Amino acid sequence: MHCRAVDTAYGNAENLGWLVEKRSIIPFIPVIDKSERTDGTWSRSDFEWDEANDQYICPEGHALKQYRRNYSDPNRGQDTGGRKKYRALKATCQACPSKEICCPKAEARYVTREPHEEAREFARECRKTKAYKVSRPDMSGSGKTRGVLSTTLDPGSARVQISRE
Repeated sequence: MHCRAVDTAYGNAENLGWLVEKRSIIPFIPVIDKSERTDGTWSRSDFEWDEANDQYICPEGHALKQYRRNYSDPNRGQDTGGRKKYRALKATCQACPSKEICCPKAEARYVTREPHEEAREFARECRKTKAYKVSRPDMSGSGKTRGVLSTTLDPGSARVQISRE
């Protein structure tokens, strides 16, 4: 990865996927993420992604799977937007000692996985780096240099402009 994108308006899954996967651009961009909860219950970030088994693991160690059996139709269970839903077993959640901080109003917990989630995770990790912290003062304030990623309808034709404010 060789360039950095820093404009906050580009933090959605599609743009992050394009930046990271197609253009190899390091995204110093806040991820547009509505999965964090504010009611004291566990958020998606509390669940560990197990890529090898295509499942999430809850903080209590239980698996949340997209499918519990094999289907002949590969499109079954797939959201139209590419979003995948991973569910715990109802019996597991009902017997769990942490049910009240996991899914107090539901019979079982589910977690969604967005398209380009790997790029989203990469962007979250980039924001924790020293390089991000060093670049941060350059992105705000009067007279500072700021990078702006401009795209057209064709994502293959992007340009980065540097402007002074």
